[in-house]
Amino acid sequence: MDADETDAQGTLLNLRDAAAALGLRPATVKQYILRGQLAALRVPHGTVTRLFVAHTEIARYRRASLGGQGWDDRRARVAKGPPAAEPGVH
Repeated sequence: MDADETDAQGTLLNLRDAAAALGLRPATVKQYILRGQLAALRVPHGTVTRLFVAHTEIARYRRASLGGQGWDDRRARVAKGPPAAEPGVH
């Protein structure tokens, strides 16, 4: 992804915000970027390189990784917890 693509793809999120949007740790998102699983814009900043991810890339990754279920559906299932045990079954 380069600077020309960002106009078409919308606003960019820094690594921490991208991780929050995906429900992951920033270190995990960085590994996905380094492995090529998640596209990012690399911006030199002094001696380090800052990483930014487009909103559309977040949406694409959600669809690909969740099989079209959507983050809200996944979050709702996790919030419900495991299914209750049947009576009499240990």
